[in-house]
Parts: sequence; C-alpha cells; structure tokens
Amino acid sequence: MKKSKEYMKWRARTVAKILLTKHAVYKKVLTLLRKQLAAEEEIQLLSAKDVQTLFTIGHSTYYRWIKSGRLTPTIVNGRHYYRKEEIIALLEKRRYRNRGGF
Repeated sequence: MKKSKEYMKWRARTVAKILLTKHAVYKKVLTLLRKQLAAEEEIQLLSAKDVQTLFTIGHSTYYRWIKSGRLTPTIVNGRHYYRKEEIIALLEKRRYRNRGGF
C-alpha cells in the first residue's frame, strides 16, 4: 500500500516536531539537574583551592598529599572536590597531631 506524498510530508513534519519537542524537554531537564547539582556542591563540597587555603599548603604539596592518599578528591568534570565533613575531620586530626606526622 503506497502512501500519498502529502501524507508522507505531513508525517515527516509531525515526527520532526515531536523530536524537537523531546529534545527541548531533555535539554530543560538536564539544565535543571545541573543547576541542582551545582547548588548541592556549593553547600556540601569544597574545591581544591578551598582545601589548599584551609590547610595553608601550596599547589605541589596538595598534589603530593593526593598521591600519598592523604586527600581523596571526588572528580567532577575534571575538577577536584571534597566533602566538607571529611576536610573538617582532617583539619581536626591535623590540629591534634604529634610532631612529624599528618
């Protein structure tokens, strides 16, 4: 059964509209999820710069601590983030440490 040209054109336009609508909806949902994640990160996560400032360490010491396992970053889009609770615990541990160790 052969379909008319006009029906085929109508169907192509309709499918294109549906796909564009779907794409727009997915894009909006993705944008909202990214905003929500960013808001959560601001509240609960610290950046690498924040950690360096809190510990008063330099760039090379920061990476040396990562390599030795003292710091374990969560990597999001190539950036290092840390849970605030973990960093506070490390700060307390470092505050009461004995001489010569972390």
